[in-house]
Amino acid sequence: MNTHTTSETKSNSIQKVLGICLALAALAFIAVAVLKVSPTNLVFAGGLLLCPLLHIWMMKDGGHKH
Repeated sequence: MNTHTTSETKSNSIQKVLGICLALAALAFIAVAVLKVSPTNLVFAGGLLLCPLLHIWMMKDGGHKH
């Protein structure tokens, strides 16, 4: 019954993730090409930002489940 709604939700989710990834890739390209940020510094800063973001994403349900 709700397979159409589920497939639309998955499609929207995939499009959102793809859009975010493309935006991050464009920002990284601009940072390296225009602002002359070294790729090593970019990877290091990305790793520092990724850790708390992944923690928030994993704990979004409010529980501590393993």
